Amino acid sequence: MWIGIVSVIVGLAVVGVSDIIFNTDKNKDTNGIIAGDLLIIMAQIIVAVQMVYEERVINRFTIHPLEAVGWEGIFGFVLLGLLLIPFFHIDAGAFSELPTHKLDDAIDAFHQLGQNWQILTATLGNIFSIAFFNFAGISVTREISATTRMVLDSVRTIIIWVAALALDWQKFIPLQILGFVVLIIGMMLYNDIGIQFIRRTIMTRVLRRPLPPDEDQERLIPEDNANRRGGNIQD
Repeated sequence: MWIGIVSVIVGLAVVGVSDIIFNTDKNKDTNGIIAGDLLIIMAQIIVAVQMVYEERVINRFTIHPLEAVGWEGIFGFVLLGLLLIPFFHIDAGAFSELPTHKLDDAIDAFHQLGQNWQILTATLGNIFSIAFFNFAGISVTREISATTRMVLDSVRTIIIWVAALALDWQKFIPLQILGFVVLIIGMMLYNDIGIQFIRRTIMTRVLRRPLPPDEDQERLIPEDNANRRGGNIQD
C-alpha cells in the first residue's frame, strides 16, 4: 500500500517539476510559479485534514453522501459569501490584477456573468461538476476510505493534462509521460489492480515456480465450484 502511495507522489512530483524545469516562456514568473505550488501544497494539507475528518463523521453517523454534499455546499456558500464582503474592501495592491486592486470584486463578477454567456455557462458547469465530484468522492470515502479517494483523485490530473494539451494551453513535455506512468502504476499498486495476475503470471510462466498453497487454493476454488455446478446439471 505504501509503495503505491509513494509512487503516486513521485509521479505527481515528476509532472510538476518537469513543467517548471522545461518552461521556456520567459514571460512567466518562476518565483510566482513556485509560490503558487507552495500554496497548493498548503491547501492539500488542509484538504487532507478535511478528508480524514469527513471519513470519521461519515463512519460515525448515518448520513447519505448526497445529504453530506448538500450540507457542505450550504456551509461553504454562507462562509464564502460572508468573506466576499471584507474582500471587496481590502486593497491588495500589486497582488491584485483587478482595475480597482481589490482582493475580490463580487459585484464585477456578477456583472460579467450577466454580460457574457460563456462565463455563465462555465460557472454553471463548474457548479454541477463539483457537486457530482463531491458526491462521488464522499461515496468512495464511505464505502472504502479517504485514502483511496485521494489516490483515485490524483488520476484526475491526467484528464486535465490531456485537455490542456488539446486546447493548446500548455506545451507538451515528454518527461511528464514518465510521471503519469509512475502515477498509474502507483494507483494500480495501491488498489491491487492486476498486480496479483501479473505476479502469478511471472511466477508460473517466467520463473516456472508453483504458486503458494493458499493462492493455488484460491485459484482452484472457482473451478471446483464450476465443476460441481456442471455435475448437478448433468444429474
